[in-house]
Amino acid sequence: MTVDIADFPFRTVIFDLDGTLIDSAGDVGAAVNRVLADHGLAPIDAEAQRSLMGEGGRVRTRKAFALRGKDLDEAELSACVRDFVRYYAEHPIDSTVPYPGVIGTLRRLADAGVRMAVCTNKYEGSARDVLARLGLMPPIEDAAGADSFDVRKPHPGHILNLLARMGAAPGEALMVGDSIHDVKAAKAAGLPVIAVSWGYTLTPARELGADAVIDRFDDLLAAAAQLPRPQPQPG
Repeated sequence: MTVDIADFPFRTVIFDLDGTLIDSAGDVGAAVNRVLADHGLAPIDAEAQRSLMGEGGRVRTRKAFALRGKDLDEAELSACVRDFVRYYAEHPIDSTVPYPGVIGTLRRLADAGVRMAVCTNKYEGSARDVLARLGLMPPIEDAAGADSFDVRKPHPGHILNLLARMGAAPGEALMVGDSIHDVKAAKAAGLPVIAVSWGYTLTPARELGADAVIDRFDDLLAAAAQLPRPQPQPG
């Protein structure tokens, strides 16, 4: 369906990153498996790696070791997370690619003056590095990660602090993501939210409670055009 960009009702769009804009499970999983190997533990297969996506490096690392029967104390966990970040930084986009339709849609939004940013539970530095390497920043102008503020998704402050840093109005913003964390954070922040069906969530996208669900990134403009238009903000 072809949609006139003039019908896009939002001035700002906040995107989740992994599982929404990019398929990064392979590179993230490879870094996790290198950390496990350092501790003499067997690698985790691709399907299990996908189930660990979305909650950030610290939670993912703890769960990965738990899958191999090892509980980490806080000091051990911190050391393993540092190793994960280092390994991931060495090979962040060996297999990572934007999902089909992402580049073209972001360009259309940027050409229309829509501002865009990423809100991810990945660390901010890693997110910015990956976005830049993939040619997505710009048009994406900002990125906030798990370490950017004192809260992270599903806390609404993650989104609201990012919007404040951008100087953007929450009442004119849309969230797009693939997980329950994205939906909960957006709704608590007062933003409408569109869920994508191709992400890493274990819960089917249509059961997340989003305002709309899309099966292709190319459908984003049409889905957003069907949402209630933001109300004018007081001057």
